[in-house]
Amino acid sequence: MGRSRKIPAFIVCGLICGCQTTNTARRDATEQPDSSTFVHSFTKFSFPESIGTFHRVEVRKYDRDGRDVGVGYNSPTPIAATVFIYPGPKDFALLPAPKLENVSEALLDQHFQVCKQDILRNHSDGKMIAESPCQIVQGKNRIEGKRASFSLSYKFGSLPQESVSELYVFLIDPSVKFLVTDREFVKYRFTYPILEKAHAESEVAAFLSDLAWPTK
Repeated sequence: MGRSRKIPAFIVCGLICGCQTTNTARRDATEQPDSSTFVHSFTKFSFPESIGTFHRVEVRKYDRDGRDVGVGYNSPTPIAATVFIYPGPKDFALLPAPKLENVSEALLDQHFQVCKQDILRNHSDGKMIAESPCQIVQGKNRIEGKRASFSLSYKFGSLPQESVSELYVFLIDPSVKFLVTDREFVKYRFTYPILEKAHAESEVAAFLSDLAWPTK
């Protein structure tokens, strides 16, 4: 599943602030998974060896510090799943400023559009079949995001199959901004044969529920 993307530049003003973009050289290095839980140190997301029917198959780091990562899981159904965590736009402010909901929503929507176009660009036969707001509920924690689904051809085993690919995009935005504010995007991709859609949807829902989000 492709992961190419562009992070939109965005400026938010609160007293004295700005927006920084970086073009750090990326290193696409794959770590073979072991029996331990992989923890993304910047967000505290924990990726265990197994989540329900899914088994972790790779941890891929795209930058030197390990802030930009992709964690792959496979289900026997089959379902190919990847969770990406990577930096969003960065703010600078001299004094604390409250979270601005409209800014967060705009950033999320802009990036969601980019993610959709990435999928269509990387799959010439791809067609978007639905999109909507989405929500992950884990206890009292409710995470709002965007969802889209696509029809496309995807190779399971040796032969390509008519498949469904689901995209979920979320933005981690600190509640208070002070000095340097680091946002993180969290993106899920799930792809499975269209013939397995009914069964796969329940597995995807369970994965979204069971992969715990860090509590603030």
